[in-house]
Amino acid sequence: VLHRTVVNNRRIQSKMKTKNPRAKVTNVSKPEKHGSGKAAVVDYLVTTSFDEGSESLVRRSFEDFKWVQERLVKERMGIIVPILSNKKPAKVKDQFFEEFITFRQENMNRFLQRVIHHPELVDAPCLLPFFTSNPTDWKTAKENAANDKESLMKENTTSNGGADDLGDALETIHVDVDTAVHGLGLEEQKGTMRRWFSAKRTEWALKNQNLILEETPAEAKKFTDMKTYASHLEVCVRILSEDYKAILSSNKVLAEKTGTIGAAFAQLWGEHELSNTSSSKLYQGLGKVWSNVSLRIKNHVVFGERHFENPIDDLLLDVIALQDALKKRKEAVYAYTRLSKEGQKLNKQLDRIRMAGNMVSQQDKYYKLETAMRHCDNRIAESRNHSDLVTTRLERDIERFRVEWHERMRHVLNVFHKQQVEFLQSQVNDFSSVLPELAAMDSKRSDLASEDSPEPEKMGINLSFGSSGAKASIGLVGAPANPPPPPPDEELSPPPVPLDDDKPPDTPVISLNASFSSDDGFDAAPAMGGDSTVSDETGTHSKPIVTSV
Repeated sequence: VLHRTVVNNRRIQSKMKTKNPRAKVTNVSKPEKHGSGKAAVVDYLVTTSFDEGSESLVRRSFEDFKWVQERLVKERMGIIVPILSNKKPAKVKDQFFEEFITFRQENMNRFLQRVIHHPELVDAPCLLPFFTSNPTDWKTAKENAANDKESLMKENTTSNGGADDLGDALETIHVDVDTAVHGLGLEEQKGTMRRWFSAKRTEWALKNQNLILEETPAEAKKFTDMKTYASHLEVCVRILSEDYKAILSSNKVLAEKTGTIGAAFAQLWGEHELSNTSSSKLYQGLGKVWSNVSLRIKNHVVFGERHFENPIDDLLLDVIALQDALKKRKEAVYAYTRLSKEGQKLNKQLDRIRMAGNMVSQQDKYYKLETAMRHCDNRIAESRNHSDLVTTRLERDIERFRVEWHERMRHVLNVFHKQQVEFLQSQVNDFSSVLPELAAMDSKRSDLASEDSPEPEKMGINLSFGSSGAKASIGLVGAPANPPPPPPDEELSPPPVPLDDDKPPDTPVISLNASFSSDDGFDAAPAMGGDSTVSDETGTHSKPIVTSV
């Protein structure tokens, strides 16, 4: 007992001595460009204060930040690690413009702030050399980390539970992370094609929606719900991001067109002598208002890009980080499931040999299977330890993510909507300032007499009563029901008939004078111009309807 106590005390003292300082405050500033052409690179000054009181100043490039982000994912499997935006300018040469350099500086600064304030990322081993190492040591640290599996085994198998866990540190099973994730026998697989096929087989299996894993029903439901939740967040935030980018694009066009309108208003009075009227002040005022509105829209676009578009993109990257963490956890559980299945197969082979009763003849085979079984059991224990740790970390970090993510979204929306209200109010004030002058009539501006606005016509139902009854019509209120008919057109006299000079003057001219009635043929003679008398008998006396003149 005394020996165990001494060992534990030494372990605690060793742990306290080797504890790395933690960053309390950090800042990214002062970008500088080095080199030219394709070899050009921009680095930034990273200033850090630690909890023990020391400070450090180092220069790091964007690629160094990317390396730290990827290393944090490996050292803290199961933790939702923030993702750096990989946004690039439209043209390669634009990456050295001040606007893009400032964007990256702010992005990297937000990344570090979130890392050092995360309770399970702040003490990651990769952070100390990042904050303190000179360029030579920093390059060496990255090269050593690529082959340092021991630190990854320690970081992904031993929970940071405090001094109570140190007593069992010697009994903790360490995991080879590559083996735990990719399964048994990967190291023995020689050749690029076999490794590629193994990785693809794992990828295809993880895409299977009905994949059965070694997990409890409660865990399966919880992480399935979380995957659905993350997918829902991604869809919604992508809509916010893409639609707002479309709004910004249209606002840029609006700002340009508004400025053009302002310039046109300002030039309406012109420099022509006929344009120098009292209206010039009005037009100049309108031009100034529209120009101010154009400038406000441009400033609002810049504000929106910085305080809405970029933060929304960061929130979208956080959702993607959550999905990546869920994927890593599923890979770890799948690796444990595969090893468990392989162990079950080995057990079945051993059972068949035992049941056959010929142990002597199959002694060598039995010995090989038993050795493989012991090796597989060790791997299963390692994989289970790794899977449990990743699951525990993710369960704990999901609760933090849900609270922090929505709080950040609330803050972004609060800042943006306050600015949106001020922006709209400023537009109202600008346009309202010209209304009194627009409403006032200045006789000096125009010689035209003012005209009263026409009264709107009122439609209604008109009723009229006569001997034939009542009539109703829809028209103007107060209009007569039967308006007087328009004056009849004067009948045009028929053109004179020319006389043929070859005919003698005594030739009589026949003229027809007839009118037609709508009767159906009975008593047609009077209508044609003749007299008709119908007696009781069948006899009829009529006069000719054609007369000679």
